[in-house]
Order: sequence, then C-alpha cells, then structure tokens
Amino acid sequence: MEFSKNIVNNLSNPKLGVGVRSFEKVDSCKFLGVYINKNLKWDDHINHTIKQVSKSCGSLYSIKKHVPCKVLRQVYLSLIQPYITYCIPLWGQNISSSALNRLFVLQKKCIRIVCGSSEKVNGSFQHTKPMFFKLKLLTVFNLYNYFCGCFAMSILKNESPGQIFKLFNVSERSGRLLLPKFVSSRIMYNNFIYNASKLINFLYENDIPYSILSPPIFKKRLKNHLLNMQNESVHGDANWLQCNHSLFSNIIVGY
Repeated sequence: MEFSKNIVNNLSNPKLGVGVRSFEKVDSCKFLGVYINKNLKWDDHINHTIKQVSKSCGSLYSIKKHVPCKVLRQVYLSLIQPYITYCIPLWGQNISSSALNRLFVLQKKCIRIVCGSSEKVNGSFQHTKPMFFKLKLLTVFNLYNYFCGCFAMSILKNESPGQIFKLFNVSERSGRLLLPKFVSSRIMYNNFIYNASKLINFLYENDIPYSILSPPIFKKRLKNHLLNMQNESVHGDANWLQCNHSLFSNIIVGY
C-alpha cells in the first residue's frame, strides 16, 4: 500500500516484489487492530467499528427482555464500548466525519435498548441525552475527549513514551502546554499533540490539573466534567447541542 493524500495514477506506479513474487497492492490494511487506508484517513477503521458494534447491538437486542437494565449496561460496556474506544485518540479527532456521526447514531440505538426505549413513541424515538446521563455513559465524541485526556496525562506525568513526550512543549512560566504550529489547519485539527495540548489546557482552567492530581482522581473529575457538559441543555430541551459534544464550542446550535 502506498500512502498519499493525493490521487496517484496507477499506471505510473512500479510493481514491487521479491524475486519473481510481486506484492499485492491494497487500498487499506489492518495493523494492530487499526485499519489504515492509502489516503491516511480513518473512514475504513470507523466503518469497521460500525460493523462490529452493529453485530453486538443485535446480541444486546436479543437479550433485552430477559435481563434488567443493570445487566444490559454491563453487556454494553463489555461487548460494544471496547470497539468504540479502541485506539480512539488516533481516529476520534475527526468530529465532522460523516462516518463518526453514523457511529454515534448506532451508539444511541444501543443506549435505547439498554434503557428499554427502543420502540417509537408517537412516531418518534425518545431522546437519548437523558439516558446517557442516567447510565453515566459518554457519547463517542466525549469518549474521545476522555481517553485523549487520560492518554496525554499519562504521557506527561511518566514522560513516556519518550518520542511522544518530546513533542509536547510545556511553558516554564504558566505550566500550560504551548500549541504546536502547522502550515495547514486540516493537519492541525487532526493532530493528536495539538488536540491533547488544547484539551489539557482546558482542563487546567476547569480545576482538573494533570500535574497535581493522581491518575484516578484526574480520570474521575474528567469523566464527571464531561458527563455534566454532555447533559447541558437550553430550558430543559433534550435535543443534542453542539456544546454537548465539543469542549471548545462557544455557540449552542441544535444538533
């Protein structure tokens, strides 16, 4: 597989191989459980995650009448959420991805099953925002924020892995992380170091400093903050708002 962000003319590509055996050219491949495509995008991995979550969602639906909500929640955490969270700091930054939004729709379907509200009422499904808060579960967008924050905290406190730690730039004056500069805004918003630095600085401002708190307390405060933000609404409106998914959203827009 040849990596490129531009479309490459296949006729100009030389054939590669060893001896008389040539390598098969593919558009995507699986490496350590993560699908990477030739255009360096995560759509293939998200689509694979959607398929796996869809299968597990069927299993969840088949037992919903036989076990209580508490057990269904544990099944969700055991069979479904691990697919969503696997390596999510790598691919979850693409908030605007249509594939990521499809995954969120499927996640909401699973939550309705857990809460016993999978059927329509008066021609429409019930809103899932109160269900997420009741179950103390995070949306796929906030699972990215949670694991990205926890991973960044671990790197900064342990200074390991060293090659990644060196990419962070801590200000000696304020203790905040300096945001790296990029030529392209597209590369910047899809970069883990940039997003992690921005997230850590935000948590500093909200009394969740990684350098002072122990890892368990940091994780607990971070999750509670995300749950409360995720449940914010205007006049009790149960519709999803942009600020429910984005920590840095200053505008409340109907989702």
